[in-house]
This record gives sequence, C-alpha cells and structure tokens, in this order.
Amino acid sequence: MSLPTLLLVDDSDAILALERAILSGHYTIHTASNGREALDKVGRLHPAAVLLDLSMPEMDGDEVLQRMKADTGTAHIPVIIISSEKQRAEACLGLGAEAFLPKPFRADELLARVGEALENARRRSRSGALLVLRLHVGEREFAVPLDSVKEVLLQPLTRPLPTGPSYLREYVELRGQAVCVLDVALRLGVEHRVPLAERMLVVIEADGVSLALTVDTVKDPEEFQASDIDRREKVGGAEHGLLREGLVGMLRAGGRALPILDPKVFIARGLLRDLPALLAPVEEERSA
Repeated sequence: MSLPTLLLVDDSDAILALERAILSGHYTIHTASNGREALDKVGRLHPAAVLLDLSMPEMDGDEVLQRMKADTGTAHIPVIIISSEKQRAEACLGLGAEAFLPKPFRADELLARVGEALENARRRSRSGALLVLRLHVGEREFAVPLDSVKEVLLQPLTRPLPTGPSYLREYVELRGQAVCVLDVALRLGVEHRVPLAERMLVVIEADGVSLALTVDTVKDPEEFQASDIDRREKVGGAEHGLLREGLVGMLRAGGRALPILDPKVFIARGLLRDLPALLAPVEEERSA
C-alpha cells in the first residue's frame, strides 16, 4: 500500500531536513522552500496534508493557506501550521488551517499532529459533511461553502468607484486594502430587505483577488451531512449556464431545497481580471 503524501513547506533547509527525518518511513515526502513553489506543488501533487511555515520568500504561508481554501480543488487538504509566530498561526486557524504546532517541536509531537490531521480529514471525507453559511438577499436564500469565505462583517462605510458595472460601483477599506463591493441584490435583480446599515459583507478571494459581497443577512456556520446534500452531478440542469461552474449541490434544510453556490458564480466572466483596473484610480488617489 502506498504511503500518504505530505508537502513540507519551509524556507529553512534545517527545518525541512528535521521534518523529513521524523516523517520519512511513515509518509511520502515532498518539499517546497517558498510560498509560490508550495502553491504550484499543491495543485500538481494534491498531497494528503501540507505542513506550512508562515514567513517565507515570494509568498507568505498565510496567503498560501487562503489561496488553497479559496480553490475548491485544494480546499479539502488539511494544512498544519508549523511556526514560531503564535499570534499569526492562531489567526490561520480561523482561516481554515487544521492545526498549529509551534517551533521548536519534538518528533512525537509532529507525528501525533500529522496523524490527527489526516484522521480528521478521513472522517470528514467518509461523512461527506459540509460546513456552509446560509445567506439571504431579498427573497432569495442560498448557501456558500464556509471554506470559500475569508471573513464576514457588518457592512462599513463604502466609497464610490469611478466606473464598473451597476452592481460593482463601490469599494471599502479593509485593513488598509481597497476591496471592491459587489451588490448581490443588484446582480440578481432583486430588492434588499434590510436597510444599508444592517447589511453584511461576505469577503471572498478568487484567483488571488479579494472581493466583498453585500447580502442582507448571514446565519451562523452550520454543518450538514452527506445525506442532506444532493451533489451537483445528481441535480438536473447543473450543466447549463452559470450553474455549470457555480453549483456545488442542493441542500435539504427546513423542508426546502437551497442551492449551495460557489460565491464566484456572481462574478461575471472576465471581471476578476478587470478588478485591479477598476481600483487603479482609487490607488492613485490614495498614493497622491
């Protein structure tokens, strides 16, 4: 039987050598010494788990984690943060990391943490459970996978964008970064049911670009079992139009069937490519 594959990511050759020495014989080992190399290998190798340092050249581990969790092809892969930066590592747990092991670590600690992460992933795979957020926009209700969401917050003050489609004419400042705001109600052609001050922003990342979706309400995260979800392959019409790319499945909850959507379904084809250009005048004004 082949051994599970691990991807070890660290810019320290000494740490990589130590991790390899501890884990070899139990797992098939691959390594990466920077964030971009790690992201490339995750996409090609689809390892059983990733052991990820945070401060690295080219792309920090935080960003590697967020990009993995934003990609439906890699979101299921458990990520174990191996770092001496306790505060950053704990923040990564809120972004979807499976576990955190501080440096320096003992061999038995590393083996135990990796084993626990893989067992948790196998348990989720067997159950087919899915964590979702249920969202309301006007009369519409739908769900999005929790791992596609970076954060949720009460909508702050927005500022106008000089150009863009009607549903994408504002931006917000989030931790010093200008982020475009997409009004889901306008995108769907429905009316909001709550006043502006009570609306919520659901922040996602797609292809490395952050985008905030305006919705009316967001329920607390919920976990649903495989028996509650009809996957897209079994849903009629899933191969047509936007559903071909955005429909994850149909959720049976409260006697109703709700679509589970990849939030990227609301983004018009080619729009992600154009977002930096929409924000260019804003960035120029801020730097002036």
